[in-house]
Amino acid sequence: MKRELFFILISCCFLIACNKTSAPTPKGPATPLQIVVSNVTSTLTIFSFSVINQSSVTLIDIHSQTGNRTYSVNVNSGDTLKLNYFLELEGPDPSVVPQISFIYDGVTMASVSNDSGIISGAKYITIP
Repeated sequence: MKRELFFILISCCFLIACNKTSAPTPKGPATPLQIVVSNVTSTLTIFSFSVINQSSVTLIDIHSQTGNRTYSVNVNSGDTLKLNYFLELEGPDPSVVPQISFIYDGVTMASVSNDSGIISGAKYITIP
């Protein structure tokens, strides 16, 4: 009888150990996604962009009419982001092409440029 109870106890312990769910691994610290607006030489350049995560939360939403600037927003590894962008250039063709780049950990994930007219759209990227 003792032997049967011993095997039942060992079996129960084994089943509990096999079915135990491990704690989820903690996410690493958030890392910035940099948005770089460059080569804007005209005061009539208009740009806007937004970054939206997979939960439909807008992380950043910028509308501007001038300036070369760098913005950043914290994202986590594994995030899927929707990048909405709009770039309009009014006036003569520029000597350099205005550009919006989305850079994560030194790697350009997406880049949009315009030498005349309007460019707009959306891109999806997954943070490695």
